[in-house]
Amino acid sequence: MMHTKQLNDREAQVLKAIVYEYIATGKPVGSRSFVQKYSFSLSPATMRNVMFDLEQMGYLSHPHTSAGRIPTDKGYRFYVDSLLDTYETVAKTDIEVREEMLAREIELDKIFMSIVKMLSLISKYTGIALMPKPDFTVVKHIEIISLTSNDVLFIIVTRTGIVIHKKVKLSSSINQDDLYKYSRFLTAELSGYSLVEIRQSLINQLRTITDVETSVRDAALDITELALKDEQEPDIYIDGIENLLHIPDIVEAEKLHEIVRFIEQKDTLRKIMEDLRQKEGVFTLIGEEIKDIAIPCCSIIASSYKIGNSPVGVVGIIGPTRMDYEKVVPLVDYTGKVVSNFLTQMTK
Repeated sequence: MMHTKQLNDREAQVLKAIVYEYIATGKPVGSRSFVQKYSFSLSPATMRNVMFDLEQMGYLSHPHTSAGRIPTDKGYRFYVDSLLDTYETVAKTDIEVREEMLAREIELDKIFMSIVKMLSLISKYTGIALMPKPDFTVVKHIEIISLTSNDVLFIIVTRTGIVIHKKVKLSSSINQDDLYKYSRFLTAELSGYSLVEIRQSLINQLRTITDVETSVRDAALDITELALKDEQEPDIYIDGIENLLHIPDIVEAEKLHEIVRFIEQKDTLRKIMEDLRQKEGVFTLIGEEIKDIAIPCCSIIASSYKIGNSPVGVVGIIGPTRMDYEKVVPLVDYTGKVVSNFLTQMTK
């Protein structure tokens, strides 16, 4: 049976050192060599007792083929929490996410492709990003283009450079000259407002304005209503899935197929990321803490990013539970802050 009690200082120090050693070597940690390497002023026998107690409390486990111990998800969780208590965000010189790099891109999707590639390259794991929900984006320009006699393409260009396309089926055909009029009316009336404001209140307010042709006003707003009636799911960008193919812990656990399917299907990952969007700062999910999937050898490190004070998306990394948290946690935290600053400036 597992006991849960507060760890004393000695147990906490030993546990942190065991997790650190296992992350570094990938080998189960034995009491004798471990005491020598970390200069603990304990005999190997006392160290064995401490390790036994940590195992009883669920922080360590004991692979059958070895005399050494390895951390459980609970052990990793203790280690990561102790890191978060002590570290301050540092702009490491090897973190190449620079605002100049982002500023070279105009379109938000290209910016996020650069970000996930950078996260994947530096961490050697898989970079992930949940884009802002289109609802948060502010309209800059609207264009309606005729496709076939009854189909039009409704295009919204937003201040953050997201371009949203919606195909709309009309009950009767409308010529392109009229569509230009609708486009000019909508750009004049809707630019500067977010999609959520337009959907919730602005369309109804505009139906009462009288200083335009009522036929133009009504037709343009009807098309807008059709185009915006369905909320879009925010996109997820992923880079570096192939990095997971070379991680022994994942390959040996025969979980590779499940992890790749989980990442590529995106639906469960999107739900997890949308939950994390509401969390402040950097956040970790270790092994079994990742709800809805049973992949014990996998961790997600994520940070929400904001436009102003509103959390609108998430950047992060998926890797093995045995990952270099000391490097990855500050990397993800720092990236979240840079993206927040950049997007907040971009939308002003």
